[in-house]
Amino acid sequence: MRSGKGPVSAPGAATADDRLARLLRRLRWPVAVLWIAGIVVLVPLASGLAAVTNDTASAGLPSGAQSAQVAELQQEAQHASGRPVSQQAIVVFARPGGMTPGDLAAVTAARAAAGALDGRAGGLGSPGAVQRSADGDAALFTVAVSSPQDSVTSVDTRAVTAVRQAVAPAASRARDGLRVAVTGDAAVTADSGSTTLSALLLSTLVIVAVILLLVYRSPVLWLLPLITAAGAVELARAAAHGLASAGLTVSYLSSAIVIVLVFGVASDYALLLVHRYREELWHHAACEEAMAATLRAVLPTLAASAATVTGAMLCLLAAESGSLHGLGPIGAVAVAASFLAEMTFLPALLLILRRAAFWPRIPAPDAPGAETSRAWAAIGAWAARRPAAVALSTVLVLGLACAGLMSLRLSSNPLNDLKGHPGSIAGEQLLAAHFPAGAIAPLVLFAPRSEAETAAHLARDASGVATVTPDPPVSGYAADSVALSVSPYSARGFSAIAALRQELARNAPGALVGGSPAAEYDIAQAAGRDTAVIIPLVLLVILLVITVLLRAVVAPLVLVLTTALSFGASFGLASLLWRYGFGYPGVDPQIPLYIFMFLAALGVDYSIFLSARAREESRQAGTRQGTLRALTVTGGVITAAGVILAATFAALAQLPSVSVTEVGTAIAIGVLLDTILVRTVLVPAALITIGDRIWWPGPRPSARDPQ
Repeated sequence: MRSGKGPVSAPGAATADDRLARLLRRLRWPVAVLWIAGIVVLVPLASGLAAVTNDTASAGLPSGAQSAQVAELQQEAQHASGRPVSQQAIVVFARPGGMTPGDLAAVTAARAAAGALDGRAGGLGSPGAVQRSADGDAALFTVAVSSPQDSVTSVDTRAVTAVRQAVAPAASRARDGLRVAVTGDAAVTADSGSTTLSALLLSTLVIVAVILLLVYRSPVLWLLPLITAAGAVELARAAAHGLASAGLTVSYLSSAIVIVLVFGVASDYALLLVHRYREELWHHAACEEAMAATLRAVLPTLAASAATVTGAMLCLLAAESGSLHGLGPIGAVAVAASFLAEMTFLPALLLILRRAAFWPRIPAPDAPGAETSRAWAAIGAWAARRPAAVALSTVLVLGLACAGLMSLRLSSNPLNDLKGHPGSIAGEQLLAAHFPAGAIAPLVLFAPRSEAETAAHLARDASGVATVTPDPPVSGYAADSVALSVSPYSARGFSAIAALRQELARNAPGALVGGSPAAEYDIAQAAGRDTAVIIPLVLLVILLVITVLLRAVVAPLVLVLTTALSFGASFGLASLLWRYGFGYPGVDPQIPLYIFMFLAALGVDYSIFLSARAREESRQAGTRQGTLRALTVTGGVITAAGVILAATFAALAQLPSVSVTEVGTAIAIGVLLDTILVRTVLVPAALITIGDRIWWPGPRPSARDPQ
């Protein structure tokens, strides 16, 4: 082995790095074997995560919400009766100018065809009676579609397909011009698509593999971060499965985010560790010594990064929304799994393969020299010439991007979560044109028997109500179906729900108003409260963690302010993309908080990586030169990390949900903005402008910046 150029200790004295190096030498094989065995054991549990996800309206609601109470009563009654949980498919026919006798015969034939499926097509019940529209231009009937294996999160999509196939021939007997569509909540669920999380996992693997190959240009090295990230994914998904089995709400969105979050974060940590390890290999003859020095250098920074994201995720425990509340622990275990894998599994694999892992560009101690980037050196020099002007210009650019928030539109309509123009949307348009606006999603009114008549009377007289139809009793409550005369998911619909509840609270206090529109109203109300509480809490957590890492006050304040500005700019650009690029009609009220959580927690990571290295370099060279040195040395690796994280979140766009796509694209935009502009230009310019005072109240750097 060649001699290293590290610090020289007194003969016989063992430094902390020496002791750590010996420990790493002994543990590299046991740690690697333990991880591989653990992955094999955890795969079945991780694969079962999809089976325990819960996307029912009640799952995303505050426990005390009326719509949650109604949903729980309905589910209890269905379980008690032995009937499967079901959703409704609505078969609607329409002809402008009035339905003909032939059309009505086609409707009757279609209903008979759907009825013939009962007992032969799994998950289907008997169709309801035919209902005519008041204008005579349309008719409909309903079919109950049960969830497979008594699940509360999905319907048997094959049953919905069977209904559509059964009614199509009957409808074709009528003259041209008769329109038919299948809509309702069962059809919406079926039209949501069937892209599995396995496909997302595979595509994310491919994305990360390609980027790592481009970064490392080694036939071996790119595999190590990929293997360790895959191990972290299995650990995180298994932990999420355990949390869901224990009663925590895990939504489809949360389970998808776990995959891309772990791959993105774990790859980031791996890139930073490998980059520093390569640097240390130039100065140490023994790989274990180089790894010990690497861990001593990067562990505090990566621990602070993991603590920032984990702490931010745990802030979601303060959320009223069940799905957001559940995302907190899920996100926390995902980040913890990523950190654990890259701090244990990856070092073990690197030490087993030794310098051969870097072939063909093997770092050798007889030719020391840290990798730097001319491009980032040039950018740093440009920003350093007039740092105040550069910082101000960047702030103005980001502020201009924030103006895109004016294009943001919130929408609680579940149909807006569907991509394209499937049959359920076409059916909803037919219903809206010929039936009361609330027919597709009626409210559910439960009242104690002693208040049943009063509650029904109040509902009939309430503003915005079209019809009140009695339903069979549920769990000791009298039940009515209430169709609104206004769009049930619009602002007017939400106002009608609030007014009805207020009237019932005064005159029939035992009554409950639920159903899908009421659930979306309660979710929107909870989202507003959660946003007001959690955003300041997350920013405070981030500030505290960075303060501990940098042992300063000014620098953390600067980083948190740039993070908040970056979030606004990213969200503004994403809003423009959604509305004018993708044509999405709106954003679910919960989605902005999802996006903030990840942009704030993950976006600040790159500034943490840069500022921590700048702090280290500034101790010898002063703040100006230390910042430029940090940007030059870390520029390439942090950019690669940002590209990987952005690409993994962008992979969410392949899923059929609009909300999932919105989360993925917004975070991808935000991470790229943080990586390319905020961390590259704004943060270095701010550090140089403020100078040594940026590290106050800690000790100033020993060297002075050249003037």
